[in-house]
Amino acid sequence: MIPDNDAVPMIESDRLMMQGRACVERPLATVRGGLVQASVVEREQAADAPLAVTVAWIRNFLARPHADVGRAGPVCPFTPAALALDTIWLAEVTDRDVSVERIVDLIGEYRDLFGEIEPRNGQAAINKTVLVVFPHLGQDAAGFIDDVQRELKPSFVDLGLMLGEFHAANESPGLRNPAFRPLRSPVPMLAIRHMVETDLPFLRRDLDTAQIRAQYLRSYLRRLGGTVRRNYFDQAVAALVEAEIELKAARAEAPRAAAAGA
Repeated sequence: MIPDNDAVPMIESDRLMMQGRACVERPLATVRGGLVQASVVEREQAADAPLAVTVAWIRNFLARPHADVGRAGPVCPFTPAALALDTIWLAEVTDRDVSVERIVDLIGEYRDLFGEIEPRNGQAAINKTVLVVFPHLGQDAAGFIDDVQRELKPSFVDLGLMLGEFHAANESPGLRNPAFRPLRSPVPMLAIRHMVETDLPFLRRDLDTAQIRAQYLRSYLRRLGGTVRRNYFDQAVAALVEAEIELKAARAEAPRAAAAGA
């Protein structure tokens, strides 16, 4: 799930491969993580269950056009294909007494499981998502989800992954319409997926420090630089140069600021 992003076409051989997996038994990784596919949630869970509410939101919001997105197509262009291929996996964390440290550990475990679940290669893997849903965080949900995402995103990006934060109070704006809030969901969750070339705007945001931006952009170029289209490559390089110049200026200013305050 990549809300407010650009679509990447699926290679036909990957589509056929995924159709051939439709009857394959659940892999051990999904059993260990308590992961279930969106189709199973829709078929077996009550409509008001947290995972069912989440899948309904995915189908009725992310997978459909919205007047406020600022472009044609669904809010998340990847979601219709992911639903069709059944590559959206969900897990519900039922604990009511959790800490940021505990959630960090849990997401680390699901990151590892994500790497074990098919498809692991090819264009079809772009549509694979693991959603870890936290229905019992209460009024602290936004803070927990945002803190965990902020702490773990650099390590995820370094691995060529993205970690998305979704909750009802999310203030992250849309790329084309700053008044749009594509990451607001009815149930708090964190989403794990592969990084794609069109994630670049999320890795060069001014709200991140120059040091963080430079770290993200180096990872982006290292992981995807050989495969992204030329305009994305050039934009990433330019953004990295800009971040490095900003960092150099900050380092030069630090001794002067310290001396002035002495």
